[in-house]
Formats: sequence, C-alpha cells, structure tokens
Amino acid sequence: MAELFGETDPDAAALNAAGRDTFVVRIWSSDGSEAIRGHVQHVRSRKRAYFANRQRLLTFIRDQLQVAEQEPCRS
Repeated sequence: MAELFGETDPDAAALNAAGRDTFVVRIWSSDGSEAIRGHVQHVRSRKRAYFANRQRLLTFIRDQLQVAEQEPCRS
C-alpha cells in the first residue's frame, strides 16, 4: 500500500502495523484525473464499499482489520 500512497503516508504505515488480510481493490478514473475512486472488498467477510477518496478506502480497510483482530482464530 505504501507504493500507492507514498512511503511517508502515516495511514499506510498504521495499516501495515495493524495486521494482514486480503482485499480486492478496483480503482478507476472516468476523466483521466488523478482523483482516486473505486471499490474495495474484504475477501474473507465479503463486505464491500465504494470510495471517492483515499481516506474512505483506508478507513474501510482499517475497520475490517480491527474486526478481524477481534474474531476468534479458526483452524
């Protein structure tokens, strides 16, 4: 994620420290601008969200990682 948002991004660093999980992220732009828009899905829970800015994407991922940390480990 650091490559997408920059090495010095504090949100990306916090996500790296929070845990690891799998997400599918689709990013698109209809007008060629640098604005970030797209769709993200947490693979294990199948929860999904659309986003129109970087902060919404990071918030969704952070929230899903926090939920995953609270769930009991399944073997």
